[in-house]
Amino acid sequence: MKKIGLFVLVLITAMSLGSCDWFRGLVGMPTSAELREKEEKVRQDSIAREQLRWRQEQIRLIQDSLLRVEAQKQPEVTPRYHVVFGSFMVQGNAKRMTERLTKDGYNPMELHFKNGYSVISAASYHTLREAYNAMNDLVRSVPFAPYDIWVYDLRQNLHQ
Repeated sequence: MKKIGLFVLVLITAMSLGSCDWFRGLVGMPTSAELREKEEKVRQDSIAREQLRWRQEQIRLIQDSLLRVEAQKQPEVTPRYHVVFGSFMVQGNAKRMTERLTKDGYNPMELHFKNGYSVISAASYHTLREAYNAMNDLVRSVPFAPYDIWVYDLRQNLHQ
């Protein structure tokens, strides 16, 4: 019992003479200065992450607004949908169809497909609805209209 009392007395004396940092260093725990450094590092890292998130959000917003401006500035120059009046392997037949459409007041356009066919477009439009409406009108109004008129979308990328 005397040994335990002596030990407690030495321990109380050591604690009262030394600081908590001394005791922490003695048992291998981080001192208050080390804890403050770690807290400061965590705080700085948190601030840096938040700033990075904010910058990334600002960049995304700027990119979105630039895309919207570009989309408004550059409307589709060439119409996307073509009402195809025929596709021909023989170039002379394609030329005759072009001449006939021109004579009837249309502005035909010849597209060359990758498979070797020449496709004659009687008219072209920016929307699919306009193209289908025009296709139906052409079938009813043009006396020499073939039975296989169809609408070609340039984004199919079948042409050269």
